[in-house]
Amino acid sequence: MRNRIFSTSLIFTITTFALLGAAPVLGTRSTHARARWPQATTSLTPVTTCGQVLDQPGEYLLTTNLDCSGGEGDYNGVTITASDVNFHLAGHTIASSDCDTNRNISGIAVTGGLTHVKIDGGTIIGFNDGIVLASSDSHVKGMTVQNACVFGIVVQGSNNVVQTNVVTGSGSDGIILSPATRATISSNYSSGNKRAGIAVSDFADDNTIEKNVVNNNGGTGEGAGIIVFNGTKTMIRHNTANNNDFAGIRIASVTNPQNEAGPLTTVMGNMVSGNANVGIWIQANAAPSSISGNTVFGNGDTDLLDEVYSCGTNSWLNNLFKTDLAGGVSDGGPQTGCIR
Repeated sequence: MRNRIFSTSLIFTITTFALLGAAPVLGTRSTHARARWPQATTSLTPVTTCGQVLDQPGEYLLTTNLDCSGGEGDYNGVTITASDVNFHLAGHTIASSDCDTNRNISGIAVTGGLTHVKIDGGTIIGFNDGIVLASSDSHVKGMTVQNACVFGIVVQGSNNVVQTNVVTGSGSDGIILSPATRATISSNYSSGNKRAGIAVSDFADDNTIEKNVVNNNGGTGEGAGIIVFNGTKTMIRHNTANNNDFAGIRIASVTNPQNEAGPLTTVMGNMVSGNANVGIWIQANAAPSSISGNTVFGNGDTDLLDEVYSCGTNSWLNNLFKTDLAGGVSDGGPQTGCIR
């Protein structure tokens, strides 16, 4: 395990200065200036080594790039075990070339049962999983996650926000909700991953996936921009899903343990084009779903696909498209049939 430390004290001083704001260097007679620019009292705890555990509430600052390759057994680059932790990577990278699915190896792991954890502003390269967020009411923002062996960002817990991240080159899904409740996955770029840009699984409930770019995912002929393997009340809106190697948006199955009324998946206002086989695909076990206001053109076999003849309990309204299939046969295009 190697830690590359580049002028740690200088980086820590400069970054602390930038994050907290500089107290002015003024003479004692400038009481007005001192009143306007109070001295910062927040203290930043430096993170300097692989395997460091953040076990107390507070502000933490990564002060150097970390190469954690060669770790033994299960390990994480950084582990967070306390609530109310803000971890700022400050432009630095945590990396590992280790890929072993028989072990638990994560770049940043946030344990379950915690709340109000924030991670921002750096890069994770490699590991089995880039970031595992098992806490609740927490945020991952402005991170770059590259070349994770399995998943880029794993979202669990409840009421978490994953926003404005770049996730590429994951061996499976870029971002996966497995399981998660009331998460918001927003404004991320999750592209070039082996299976899906964003996936929903393990009976995840009441999640929102919006304003993401999920292009060029796949590599085995089964890739998609967004896949719901199973879940309840998933909202998928205003995303761009282009040039994936099977489908743009795929709803495989839904669950409804509470017997809730209304659509169990809503797909609305998305831009979907150039996918190898299907633009938007609603499978037989995904009813009832609502698909409306999407713009879907230029997909390989068909733009819109409902596996149920006459669409069953699915609702298709106000979509812009050219080709469609329902129950394996043409539904007649935009002006006729159950797909509109």
